[in-house]
Amino acid sequence: MSTFAEDVVQEALAGETLAAADRILIDPKPGALVSLVGQTADAARGRWDSADAAGQRRLVELGLRLGLNLAGRDALAVGYGAGEVDQAFRRIADSFIEGDQDPEASAVIRSVAGGILADMKSVNAGDSLSGLMAERIEAGWKGEGGRTFLELFRQELRGGVYWAMTDGKMCKFGNDFARGLEYLRHIGFCQVSTNPVLAARAFEEDPRLVETFREEAARHADWMPSPDSHGDAMAMAATLIALWPNLAVFRPLALHTGLMDYVVSFQLNPNLADNVADSLADARAAYRSASDFLTGYDRSLGLGTRAGAVRPNIVFKVAATSEAARDITRALNAEGIGTNNTVVYTVGQEVQLILDAFEGKAYAIKAGNGVTRTYETNMGGRLVSHLREEEAEKIFAKVVKTLGESRAEEHLMTLALALNVDRATLDKASSFADRVRAICAFKFLKSLAHKAMVEIAEAAGLKQAKIEALEQDLRKAGTLVARRVYRVFYGPESRPRWVAYLQKRYALSQEQSETVLSSMDVLPASKRIPEDTYHTLGYPNFCNTEFPNHARAVQLMSETEGFQLEAFREAILQAYDPGVTKRLNKLPDFRLAYDLTPDMKNLLLNEVGIAEVADWGTSGIQPEEWKQFGSVQKTLAEFRAAYDAFVVKCIGIAREVAAKRS
Repeated sequence: MSTFAEDVVQEALAGETLAAADRILIDPKPGALVSLVGQTADAARGRWDSADAAGQRRLVELGLRLGLNLAGRDALAVGYGAGEVDQAFRRIADSFIEGDQDPEASAVIRSVAGGILADMKSVNAGDSLSGLMAERIEAGWKGEGGRTFLELFRQELRGGVYWAMTDGKMCKFGNDFARGLEYLRHIGFCQVSTNPVLAARAFEEDPRLVETFREEAARHADWMPSPDSHGDAMAMAATLIALWPNLAVFRPLALHTGLMDYVVSFQLNPNLADNVADSLADARAAYRSASDFLTGYDRSLGLGTRAGAVRPNIVFKVAATSEAARDITRALNAEGIGTNNTVVYTVGQEVQLILDAFEGKAYAIKAGNGVTRTYETNMGGRLVSHLREEEAEKIFAKVVKTLGESRAEEHLMTLALALNVDRATLDKASSFADRVRAICAFKFLKSLAHKAMVEIAEAAGLKQAKIEALEQDLRKAGTLVARRVYRVFYGPESRPRWVAYLQKRYALSQEQSETVLSSMDVLPASKRIPEDTYHTLGYPNFCNTEFPNHARAVQLMSETEGFQLEAFREAILQAYDPGVTKRLNKLPDFRLAYDLTPDMKNLLLNEVGIAEVADWGTSGIQPEEWKQFGSVQKTLAEFRAAYDAFVVKCIGIAREVAAKRS
């Protein structure tokens, strides 16, 4: 009978180096870690001479990945003590000394380590936290060998602000991108989002995904005669291909937490957002595919007969564009699958959909279907962008009224030049109003306080100080919504009231009610500035999901003079100056986003007992109005366009495959 170490090495030589290294995270045995790591290192060394070139690369990958599991939070997350993790890290790092001194072996080690850094730098074309870490590791490493590489990587992981925030239980974090997750897992990131937009970008960055999709298309004889007729099926298959690496990266830690963290969010077809039956059918089909994939991957993790016994660590992103989202949310949670509501910007949307998820979870518990960590996204950055665009349009309306449309057009073209607006965008806009909307979109106008915009506002009689103050207020709008939603459910006084309400409403035990309540995270996304993260730190039911470039900016802000991280602890429960909300409440769409609906306020105040909502407004958006909200329309249009473009890309690849067959 083979040993643990022999099985790990054999799995690595078979090509599954991630799964092989992650076996140390399965069925953890505190107190035995150093011995297991040492035995694995020795077993790998024993296979070196007999391995071919590909096998030697895989043995190096195994050693480095095992080292990174010990350098990062991974081994700590499954219950190993800090002391033995440090000893085990030293053991695996030291195992590279001999290879680093051998010319042939050191060349392999440098090549594999260099490949890891290149992959990190490819995430979002290098504009990412992973890219930043790679730049700094590379600067210190200079190809010195595996031991130095691991030591520098450990230093970079543990010296960053995200390590400090996760280690200090200030917040949870997710990756709002389809690539780079393995490196972020080592810091403690425990959520990831994917959608057709992100899948398309992943396909652009990683040619291996394109090749995998070619192979998938070749297996579908039914696609070949008429690829155009199977666009949606192809897009789902391609998005799942981009999803598999993320499921694999998170799988061992998802198993350890019982699907209470390390869950992947997969967006359903945005063109079917209002169709309950078709959306559910797509979700269930993707869920079955994920289950099949993970059953095989569990075997690579060494689970044997237990492979596939735990449900997939996947939830489905449901676009909250209509009341259909409520039905889909209830249904998927009732099946124990889980959801992540997206295209959401308002207190009214988020509170309602959390209530719907609670209802589904309560049913799941009573039916024995299990509960999965679910998410309520808060697209605060997109809300801010929408409000800014609305205010920019108002400024130009004032310019027209004050100076006339001809002069206003001149000012608009001056702004377009200052913002580097491309000719194609200008040519698509047929009217002055269309040009204002196009030029003042977030793609180009990031701030009302832009010098050219301020000069235009001043020409219409507005004061620079007023415009700059408005911009500062607008930047806080998304955070205000997130803070309000979090306080409703997870403020110190709210938690016990919700447990009591859920017990009574769904005839649950206290333990079951606590499970329902605790299995939801508020998830701010689409953030624009580092403060969007720092001003929304909260724990445990809060997870900030970060774009790669945003996470980089958050790290860099932490390195500025005078930065004090501890000042942001429980920032989600803090409050801005009351004047901010008072001024923003003059904006109609902010009131729609920030207020409750009358029925919602009645439930929260009189049935649940959340006293602080007594003074909150009730002009919030109703479910039947979700589709008309400006942010919803803009985002859904963007998602649909991106999805349709991805479908075209997939069809094109399938046509190439079909042409080679004929």
